[in-house]
Amino acid sequence: MFFASLAWTLKLWSGMMIRVKGNESQKRVRRETRLRIMKMEFWTFMNSLMLIPAQVIRTARQRVFRLLTHRPGVDLLWTMHDRVSMPLKY
Repeated sequence: MFFASLAWTLKLWSGMMIRVKGNESQKRVRRETRLRIMKMEFWTFMNSLMLIPAQVIRTARQRVFRLLTHRPGVDLLWTMHDRVSMPLKY
């Protein structure tokens, strides 16, 4: 039960990481996307956002992640990356 709770929490947190910003149409699209992720079943979430074929290349000073296919879930990952890469203001 503990691991199931952690998995469910990860799904909800990733949905809450999508910022609702921009003009009105962008806000509406992001709000719908956020709610869609939060209401998604866990297996659908895992198959669409977590299990993305990628190639990880490690060099001396950097790591390169190459996405091997494009899925609609990849756009959601970039939207979440926008939130993670920005410094948080308290």
